[in-house]
Amino acid sequence: MKTPTQFITAITQPATTSFLARPVILLLLSFSAGLASMQPCAATPFEWEYTGSLKTARFHHTATLLPDGRVLVVGGEQAHTPLASAELYDPATGTWSATGSLNTARLYHTATLLPNGKVLVAGGGETDLYSASAELYNPATGSWSPTGSFDTGRIFHTATLLANGKVLVAGGRDPRLVELASADLYNPATGTWSTTGSLNTARYDHTATLLRNGMVLVAGGNPDELDSAELYDPATGTWSVTDSLNDGRADHVETLLPNGMVLVAGGTNFEIDTAELYDPATGTWSLTGSLNTMRKDHAATLLLNGMVLVTGGALAHKAALATAELYDPGIVVSGQGSIHGQGDEATFEFDAKQSDNRPTGSLSFSDPAAGISITKAKLRTLTFNGNSADLGGTARLGDGRRVTYSVTAIDNSSDGSTDTFSITLSNGYSASGTLLTGDIRIH
Repeated sequence: MKTPTQFITAITQPATTSFLARPVILLLLSFSAGLASMQPCAATPFEWEYTGSLKTARFHHTATLLPDGRVLVVGGEQAHTPLASAELYDPATGTWSATGSLNTARLYHTATLLPNGKVLVAGGGETDLYSASAELYNPATGSWSPTGSFDTGRIFHTATLLANGKVLVAGGRDPRLVELASADLYNPATGTWSTTGSLNTARYDHTATLLRNGMVLVAGGNPDELDSAELYDPATGTWSVTDSLNDGRADHVETLLPNGMVLVAGGTNFEIDTAELYDPATGTWSLTGSLNTMRKDHAATLLLNGMVLVTGGALAHKAALATAELYDPGIVVSGQGSIHGQGDEATFEFDAKQSDNRPTGSLSFSDPAAGISITKAKLRTLTFNGNSADLGGTARLGDGRRVTYSVTAIDNSSDGSTDTFSITLSNGYSASGTLLTGDIRIH
């Protein structure tokens, strides 16, 4: 029987019998005859590339994107032994470093980033026990502290932070190894749990992802590597069926992309390397580029640059994997239109995307009443946060002066009516507001 991948906000879990991992040689982006140095990976759109290896090979772990852009990997197992260790991935260098260890070693748990920046780790297995305990990670100190527990131990479940600040826990297996359809809500403000509507299909080893519209997409899982998917509506506390995956799978990963689509990758179904995309607008799935390495019980995290980091995992009767890959979803942010400037209407036009692990694009901006006109701009930084994109770089004004700029573009609507654009220049100029005309798209 396969065991699950947990994945929330960019989290996952892994399963399978494990053995001691052998060192894995990763792709080196620059090398000489005698010396090789690992650098952040330059990914190709819709393809995967290797990055730095974990310090400890593991599966059945979780991976969580922290507010500062680092990725926290926690627990899991290696050689039948639950792990308490945790480590941090730095996307700027492509390297890993150790951080504080859990108070309780665990696998098959969930990890959820809370609004206060801390990470809630809950449930999971402790050797032959199913844990009801939970603990909080503080990124500022790199340490863990206990918090409130579940009523009943649960493994192979998912935990998803909702827009209202509560955490939805769904499915899994109970201590009798019975798959669960039940779901519970955790209130971080009170530390209490309450029951909500049950899944249409009992499942474990599934994934759950919060969509832009506030609903939660649950897909796949066991028993028997399901291809079914369903949506949870926090407003009603009920579940509804949506279209099925192309490939039934369990122990996979699921990630919300900046364009609002959901990436599902890997998992078990005779060990697959395929990946597919879910479009919430149509409720349909389509295949995309496959992983370089078939893997299950791995973890996936959306990075600030819009790429997806997949780490670790295992294959049936094989060693735990230390390899990691990056998926480039080919995200582009573009826009044109106008906002209220300083005394008159200001117009803008821009487009930006990641290219070979660095951003490329263009920007033009004009506010005639303020005497501001950007005629040439270079894009230096590009990050995504949900439906928001932040651009930064240098520009030359119409009078020849050089300035630095920062732009925030938010794609709030399909027709641009509630989209917002803001720009700040190093010479003290700034303008922001809801679009008067035009549209911003993250696609």
